[in-house]
Amino acid sequence: MKILIRMIALVVIAGLAVPAVAEEFSAPAGKRPWNLGAGAVHREKAYDGFKDSKKTTPIPIILFEGERFFVRGSNLGWKFINTNPWEVSILAEWWADGYEDGDASILRGMSDRDPSLAVGGQVRWQPQRFGLELTATTDAMSNSDGTQVRAMAKFDDRSGPWFYSLSGGIVYSDSDFNDYYYGVSTREVDLTRGRTSYSADDETGIRLGGLLGYNASGSKWTFLGGARYDYLGDEVDNSSITENDYQYALFGGFTYAFGK
Repeated sequence: MKILIRMIALVVIAGLAVPAVAEEFSAPAGKRPWNLGAGAVHREKAYDGFKDSKKTTPIPIILFEGERFFVRGSNLGWKFINTNPWEVSILAEWWADGYEDGDASILRGMSDRDPSLAVGGQVRWQPQRFGLELTATTDAMSNSDGTQVRAMAKFDDRSGPWFYSLSGGIVYSDSDFNDYYYGVSTREVDLTRGRTSYSADDETGIRLGGLLGYNASGSKWTFLGGARYDYLGDEVDNSSITENDYQYALFGGFTYAFGK
């Protein structure tokens, strides 16, 4: 089982590394052929003094929307119920959280916190342009052993070659997740850096996101831009290794459609 999970993780890491706006990649509604492309994501994390050199990275983009199987940025899944307006799916998603000890001065001497593959399920209700979505996933690689639950409202629309998606809602992260990524164990305390021991509890934050795309009629090329903002709450803000109670990501890229 662990071998299978690691194989899936390698696929996700190699081809689906779009941590910024994965949820918004389900827009516009309907089927989508295989789209392959490239882009870049700029991400500001909550850690104190997070280095500028770590904020922007190039990424591949893979998108596909079939009758059952889908790939939406860093999410892939299987729709075992796909009857308008309902969609119920099993889901694998890449959690891009974490750090290496060289990412900021405050993190020197800390054990690295690894990103992880999470698995779970998703229920979506979207009769037309407006929809609701509930997603629950848990760490499948035993890094944090944490769980996240998201309840989101979404609005998708298209005007000529332009399409966009807006989303907003709440994200619950349990204590295992928060303590792994933002906690400081007693052996990691370093008072010369101002790093005191900290154990994080569960927290419910706020997430806002959006995607804007352009695809001319008959063209195989699509251009995308997006953003996500997360308010993380006091359990993150109170940690001795963070300076913000929020993080954000900006994304831009393009894809080429195969089989369209």
